[in-house]
Amino acid sequence: MDLRQLAYFVAVAEERSFTRGARREHIVQSAASAAVAGLEQEFDTALLTRAHRTLELTAAGRVLLAHARSLLAEAQRARDDIGRLTGGLSGTVTLGTQLSTGSFDLIAALDAFQTEHPDVVVRLVLSVGPLTGHAAALREGRLDLMLLPAPLHGSAVLGPDLAVDTIGRLRLGLACRADDPLAAARRVTCADLADRRFIDFPEGWGNRTIVDSMFGEAGIERAVRLEVEDIATALVMVERRLGIAFVPEEAIAARSGLTPVDLATLPQTTGLAVAASRAHPPSEAALALHRTLLAAGKRSTRPMR
Repeated sequence: MDLRQLAYFVAVAEERSFTRGARREHIVQSAASAAVAGLEQEFDTALLTRAHRTLELTAAGRVLLAHARSLLAEAQRARDDIGRLTGGLSGTVTLGTQLSTGSFDLIAALDAFQTEHPDVVVRLVLSVGPLTGHAAALREGRLDLMLLPAPLHGSAVLGPDLAVDTIGRLRLGLACRADDPLAAARRVTCADLADRRFIDFPEGWGNRTIVDSMFGEAGIERAVRLEVEDIATALVMVERRLGIAFVPEEAIAARSGLTPVDLATLPQTTGLAVAASRAHPPSEAALALHRTLLAAGKRSTRPMR
């Protein structure tokens, strides 16, 4: 059993797929399969089983996964300590991100980080779904850091084991076609939209919850006829006249054929935060990226309207 073998096992276990695990580690699938097979032979027990076309961890697999994560983290800390002596950071940081980062310029922040720490690999993982899923990925050590929606005001901690710092703002707008009558309307209310067809994200997702709450407070039941899991698809559907959609403001501005509706009541603005788990001590590389994200957040000065 060696660290590379464990890293391949962790990747396969977390991705629930030999193909995706191998792609994540930049190896061929046969190498990932051989690593897991070698561990199963060494421990003389199955670590993974196939169910419904996906891989599931056995009881032994879950135990090994926890230990493997700890061993890999300790190895990274050893690299960090030596890196401090030799003057440079290295390693990999896994950063979870979401469909939109709002006012926060993630690309600029990553550019600044790579300039300062060229030997650190930042692995971006798109995380979609309810907030509980994002938090679980941090708690389980699958992500080092996570960008997620959070209240603009109030506690800086979502749960006792997650530390959260606000670095930007997320504002939703209602997208319609430029030739839609809504485009020329002013001070549009929820009641004005009662007979319109909506394209939205699944129930329980952050944006959907905000919009559902806004219409609920107005006492209006809206018709969500199409559910999607990404912004680009929602906007294409709006362009094809399949409905209207609440999406991040900056996504509407990027589409020449679409325009935001002038709403009488704007959806609630939320913060974009960077979160880390208190239960998993971060590597020096993760701490450095965290500092860069916080510094970039302070420069995020786009005014609220």
